[in-house]
Amino acid sequence: MLARLVFLALLLVGSYLLLSALAGVTRSSPQVLQQRAERALAQQLCQTPILWRIGQLDPAFALTAEQAEQAAHNAATQWNRAFEQELFRHDSVNGFSINFQYDERQQNMLQQALLERNLARYDTNIEQRASTLNQQSEQLRLQQREFEQQNQKLAADIAVFQQQATNARERDVAGLQQQQQRLQQRQQQLQQQAERLNEQQAQLQRENHYLNETVADRNALLADQQPLRVSEVGLMEVTNTQRRMTIFAYSTMAALQLTITHEFGHALGLGHTDSVNSVMHFALNPQQQNLTAEDIAALQQQCGF
Repeated sequence: MLARLVFLALLLVGSYLLLSALAGVTRSSPQVLQQRAERALAQQLCQTPILWRIGQLDPAFALTAEQAEQAAHNAATQWNRAFEQELFRHDSVNGFSINFQYDERQQNMLQQALLERNLARYDTNIEQRASTLNQQSEQLRLQQREFEQQNQKLAADIAVFQQQATNARERDVAGLQQQQQRLQQRQQQLQQQAERLNEQQAQLQRENHYLNETVADRNALLADQQPLRVSEVGLMEVTNTQRRMTIFAYSTMAALQLTITHEFGHALGLGHTDSVNSVMHFALNPQQQNLTAEDIAALQQQCGF
């Protein structure tokens, strides 16, 4: 009887453990299935070329359809060349649309670009004037040093002359007069040289004052600048296999191409990367140029290449 009770107890415990294990598998199955479905969808996005076209183009951008198409073509070429296969293909009929929607983000971008151009002009002007001013100041310093040496030599020669004149005899008067005239001529020349040096110094002071005013004007541009809000300049929407891209702002054609390259990455199912040099970094920045090894590795893992 005891052995039978032990057997039943063991049977109940075994059944409980088995049911618990099955319950655990049942609970995790939807998550596993979802991950598999997402993985399959991600790889499906890479199996056939993604068709694209230029859709709505807001005329406020002052951008032609040809320019927009060329920027998108260059962006697609980067991805195609990186993997030596056609990931993107232009199709004016069946391609997903790349739309350009003008709003305050583009206005802010243009204001920022204008500010940067004005600052660059100021900086170039300031740098050139500062360089010229430094050169002229060094030349003036050398001239002033030479003037001081000549002035000291004149003072010494005058002292010698005065000593000679005190002890001179009557027959030496004519020679002393000629020597005095030469000393007076040298003195007049040094006085004229001193006037020129003073004028040069006054001119350099005026130049320095103008340079300081230019620097103040340049800094005033920054003081009046409104804080630049980090905003989304492009958006890629993917629903199953349906895609739509919207461009909200760009500063240059190079920046536009970079944004489209970034959004094309999202069209392939890529997320954001950590490296600021990566095209798939979340924020547009000057460090980004072309696709990096990190971008390529991310897509290789995503698509199973």
